[in-house]
Amino acid sequence: MKALFALILCVFSSFVLSAELSPYRQTLPIPDQAQEYSLTINGKHYGYADLTKFPLYQSNFSTIWRASGNFIGPKLSDLLHDAGLADFQQLYLVASDDYAVIMNADAVELQTAMLAIALDGKAFEINDKGPYWLVWPDREEMLKLGMNEGDLWVWSLHQIVKVK
Repeated sequence: MKALFALILCVFSSFVLSAELSPYRQTLPIPDQAQEYSLTINGKHYGYADLTKFPLYQSNFSTIWRASGNFIGPKLSDLLHDAGLADFQQLYLVASDDYAVIMNADAVELQTAMLAIALDGKAFEINDKGPYWLVWPDREEMLKLGMNEGDLWVWSLHQIVKVK
């Protein structure tokens, strides 16, 4: 009985400990190679400098992919709204390595999903999940516990298209 109680306490406490978004009030430096890469959402192109003009948020957490620290970037919902995708049923997310996944409008924690463009104040390297990584800070603990497959944690994201 004690073991069951400890397991339940561990699982429920993890939801409380999930990473949270908070405003990022500093200025991110624009790296030289940032001009070469863009994210296309609904036909609209966003370069690194464009993404830094949105309200930026930060969330400190670690992933199962050996990346940890202070992730920084705009909210996905802000980008979708700007690109005219505030109303959708499904989106097709495509990474530069051709990984692709469908995201439904009812995705849990959609309002706190973030397009991470920097980690600890430095832009992501192309060879290290960059330049843009869709992260879900509120799902961090669930991911670590194996309760979330991580299919929507799309690194090297380069295109978002409305399916319906």
